[in-house]
Amino acid sequence: MGNTIFKKYSTATLLYKILNDEYLMLSEDGKIKNGCKYNINIPELKIQNSKFIGKPEDKFETLLFLPPNPQRIAEGGLRTKGLFKFSYKLVDNQWHVCDLEGNPLIPAPKEIQEKINEYVNGLEDSDKRAITQLPLITVITVVYNGAKHLEETIKSVLNQTYPNVEYIIIDGGSTDGTLDIIKKYEDKIDYWVSEPDEGIYDAMNKGITVAFGQWLNMLNSGDLYYDSLVVEKIMMKKLDTSIYGIAGKWIFEYMGETFLCHPNPYQMLKKPGWHINHQAFFYKTSAHKILGLYDTNLKYVGDDDFYLRFLTNNLKISTDEIIMIKFDFSKNTSDSIHAKVENFALRIRYLGLKPKEIIYGGSTIIKHIARKFLEVFGMQKLVLFYRKRRTLK
Repeated sequence: MGNTIFKKYSTATLLYKILNDEYLMLSEDGKIKNGCKYNINIPELKIQNSKFIGKPEDKFETLLFLPPNPQRIAEGGLRTKGLFKFSYKLVDNQWHVCDLEGNPLIPAPKEIQEKINEYVNGLEDSDKRAITQLPLITVITVVYNGAKHLEETIKSVLNQTYPNVEYIIIDGGSTDGTLDIIKKYEDKIDYWVSEPDEGIYDAMNKGITVAFGQWLNMLNSGDLYYDSLVVEKIMMKKLDTSIYGIAGKWIFEYMGETFLCHPNPYQMLKKPGWHINHQAFFYKTSAHKILGLYDTNLKYVGDDDFYLRFLTNNLKISTDEIIMIKFDFSKNTSDSIHAKVENFALRIRYLGLKPKEIIYGGSTIIKHIARKFLEVFGMQKLVLFYRKRRTLK
């Protein structure tokens, strides 16, 4: 992608100004007044006191903005200027704004109707006939001192052809120039905040609580979508309503070679392994409403914990042939001895202290130690042989 942002595509296409000017500051930044920020009430959109009205059984509330934080360094994005995004559904030849679960609420403003129709008319004829809804997908990037790679990730999101993408960045209080990069794309990022957090899963949870999308995808700083069509391909699929997640293929670079990995979600219940890649997994936000947020007590495998909850609670996952993401494996923190041990304990918690679990878990830890030993002593060919046995190149 280089340094290019394709002007044809924009995450700022379907912006909906839901607030009157009286809510906005008169200064040049045009941001919502602090006194009004947490007191926004729009009954027709199910918004009360700057929260979406949910179900009593929901595990958390969806917020318009993160709560005040005395340690907050900065906050910004389109949302702070009163510009929001929603899912849309076609009802009686008219596009309607939807609630968080995709139920139509009110007709969309004329300019949004026109932009959606323009997008649909530009699709292939076979796709046009199928378009009756345009679900919002929220992409969340968490970062801490990631100035070296963050811009690549941002461009990877902004260059997606799908027009209804909400982009949220949660920064852990970076000091290396990360904020300068975020501010550079201020007019295309929906919401971002920079403040200390309790780790990667705490940061992800912050992003989830302010996500308006029916679907979520976690794209960490330094990770990239495989191409500009990934989100469109996923969001255009006609899925059974019982499907809560879509797991796709992923590519990673390791020791100068490229590996292609295939998802196998239900294998996760049988033995440890890299059966789902967190970034190559698109899933319904409502899964968190049912299962809760990521467990912040886990430092390395909170995503594995979430998958095990997903599967043991019978939320269905489908697999897809789409290559969703690519990344550099050398930056993968889940490939550490600490992660292997934490994963071992996690599986015992969910699947019980069974001989199979002890054998598989113990062998995984031993294999990891052996592979690291080979890497330290320069035996890369043996390490690559091990990798190739587990993936298709």
